This record gives sequence, C-alpha cells and structure tokens, in this order.
Amino acid sequence: MAKNDIELSIIAPMYNEEANVQTTLNQIAGEMDKVGVEYEIIFVNDGSTDRTLEAAIQSAEKCAKLQVLSYFPNQGRGNALREGISAAKGKYIFTIDFDLTYDASHITRMYNTLKENSLIDAVFVSCYMPGGKMVGVPLARLIVSKWGNKALSYAFSQKIYTSTCVVRGYKSEVIKSLNLDSDDKEIHLEILSKLLALGKRIKEIPGTLLKRKAGKSHFRLKLTSISHVVFLLMERPSYHFSIIGFTFIGLSLISGVLLFLNRVYSLNETYVIFDFISPAFVILLFITGMFSLFFSLIGLLFIDLRKEILKIQAGLKKQ
Repeated sequence: MAKNDIELSIIAPMYNEEANVQTTLNQIAGEMDKVGVEYEIIFVNDGSTDRTLEAAIQSAEKCAKLQVLSYFPNQGRGNALREGISAAKGKYIFTIDFDLTYDASHITRMYNTLKENSLIDAVFVSCYMPGGKMVGVPLARLIVSKWGNKALSYAFSQKIYTSTCVVRGYKSEVIKSLNLDSDDKEIHLEILSKLLALGKRIKEIPGTLLKRKAGKSHFRLKLTSISHVVFLLMERPSYHFSIIGFTFIGLSLISGVLLFLNRVYSLNETYVIFDFISPAFVILLFITGMFSLFFSLIGLLFIDLRKEILKIQAGLKKQ
C-alpha cells in the first residue's frame, strides 16, 4: 500500500496494557471498517514490563492494518507519541488513550470534523465543554483533572476546555511540521502551545469519558502537576508578571495613602499595623511592581521571538 493511499493513522501508546491489547484493536478496527477508508493502526509499546509487546505482536500477525513499534525502557507518553507520529503515513493522524476511556467512535467524529471543514488543522475531544460528560470516573481524579484544565486554560489565547487529553486529530502535515521534544504527558501542552503560536485552527468537540474497564491507570499526580504548573508559568510570562506588577504597585499606593494618614492623624497609636508601614516599605513595593512590569515586557518579546523560531522550524521540517 502506498503512503498516499492511507487516509487515517491511529496512534495508541501503550505501557503495561496486556489486558487491553486485543479489545482495543478490535474496537478501533471495527469502527474504522465502518468509516470505509484506508487506515493504519500504530501501537507504540513504551517499554512495557508485562506481556503487552508479545500480545501486540500476536495481534499484528493476524491484522495487516496493525503496526507495532517498541523500545525499552519506558520513556514516557511524549516519546511514544513522537515515535508514532514519525512513523504515521496517513493524511490525518489521530492519537488516543490505549484503554479507550474515550471510545473508538470519537475517532470517527474527529475525522468527520476535519473533513467537513478544511480550515481546521486539529480537533480535540473534551468532556468538560458543553455537551461533554463523564461516566463512572472516580471523583478525586475528576476534580484534579477538571480544575487542572481550568487553570491551564488561562495560559492560552484561545478558549480551550481540555488541554491535557491525548484524544486528538491532526492534519498530517500540521502535526509533522512541529518540532516536538517533550517525553511525557506535557507533550499535549507543547503541541497545543505550538499550534496556537503558529496560528493553526483548533476545534474542540464534546466527548464522553468512561471509567477504565481493564488494567491500571498510569496517571502520576505529583509529576504531572509539577510539569503542568511549570508550563503554566512559562507559557504566558508577561501575563503573570503583569499581574504581580500591578498588584505590588497597587499595594504601594495603598501603603502610601495609609502612611500619609498616619503622619496626619498618628494612627499607629491606635492600630498596630501602621507601625509596619514606612517610606522604605512603600518604595520597596513600588520598585518590585515596576521590575515585574519590566519583566512582563521582556516576556512579550520572548513570546514574539518564540513564534518566529517556531515558524522557521516548521518551514525547515516541510522542506
């Protein structure tokens, strides 16, 4: 089969997913057969320590549509997705959770969205947007994920309900033009950030998140949270520094007014707080605020420079 004959590439990274291999393959293949276009399925074994690789190889021997990529040791979802994207030959590339907590029908819906509107470069599935829903998901996991995505939404210029979900579809030339380097789950944020920086059009569609039926979740709250907080701070430095700057300048103005009132009415004799407000304190707050605003301007220059670098990198990858 020639490269240009493949319409869809479905990439599913797997780590210790022995219990899900055959079920996942059957559900994806069954859904794609209904669509009626040429497709390929790429399972990327991310250093599994159980019999995931053996099960996948056995499935590939029976299914010509399935390609199995593998390496050892485990290197993270980001590396697995980069390997899969590099190997994909389809005109459209889709990435999914291996356990199909978003079932295979979402692939069809993403494909139809991209086909119906040629201006869209990427489509994301979200259970948090209007029309989306969650079924049987543990409450603790739901709260962390929902509020984490809500916090991350402030990092982007476009309203994005779910920025951390792997269930996405891309035009092949768009996703392959990105110079990706994340090794773990922060790759979802990296892709989103770079798509927006390059002016690509993203559309979210509602989806249904289900409880995992087999195997164990590999979600690591501490590591994921740290990487996402760092990303949030780095994505829009000018936004965060400007908030800090105006806050400190506002505090300096309030402190200055209080200092003036204390000098006129000797309020420190009645209120202890006035003993801590001095001209040096007011000046320190003001200088801190001004420095923060200065850094926010540097942040704006950094973002503009980053956009130009990304455009150059994308142009070089297309050549």
